[in-house]
This record gives sequence, C-alpha cells and structure tokens, in this order.
Amino acid sequence: MENKKKVHGSLNSQGGVLLSVLLAIFLFSFLVLNLTTSYHQTADLVSRTEQLYQAKIAKELFLADYPKLNAKKGTWMFNKGEITFETEQTQLKIIVKIKKKTYHFYEKNSTSNSSN
Repeated sequence: MENKKKVHGSLNSQGGVLLSVLLAIFLFSFLVLNLTTSYHQTADLVSRTEQLYQAKIAKELFLADYPKLNAKKGTWMFNKGEITFETEQTQLKIIVKIKKKTYHFYEKNSTSNSSN
C-alpha cells in the first residue's frame, strides 16, 4: 500500500491553482479598470480643451467686432453660445458661456490717443 505513485505533485499543491486563478482574475480586472479610467479622463480632457479653445476663438472674433460696437455692456451671440461683455475703467470684461461652462477673460481697453 505504500507504493502509491504521485502523479501531479503532492496533495497539498492542488489548492494553489485556485489561488493563482483568483490572482490572475484580480490583475486582469485591475488592468481593465485602469484602462477605462484612463480613457474617460482622456476623453474629458479632450472635451474641456476643445471648449476652452472655442471660447478663446469666440473671444478673438468678438474683439475683432468690438470697436464697431458703441455699447459699454451687452450680449453677443454666436453659434456655440453667448458672450457677455462689460467695459470697466481700464479693462474689458468678457464672459463666454459655452454649454455649461463659463470662461472669464479680461482685456485692456485699447484707447489710442495717437493720430496718424
């Protein structure tokens, strides 16, 4: 009876397979979670950056038309949102609203006293 052959290792090593499989599943789940989190953060960053540049472009387009306006304050609409402007003593306060985001810009008044 003592001549039993051990085919696949000792009887105590069979529990190690379950632990290895659980560890592999945990690592795979952890990597997938990190990958999806990274994707969502990247997509959010791209969206916020795009809206920031849209606001900056809208501000520059507004500044190109601003000298033609005779108002000290008002609202200027464009295809992505609206711009609210107000002239203060030494600066022009510009508030750009795109979707749910609001961007504040301050520009110096360009009052030129030179004559050509």
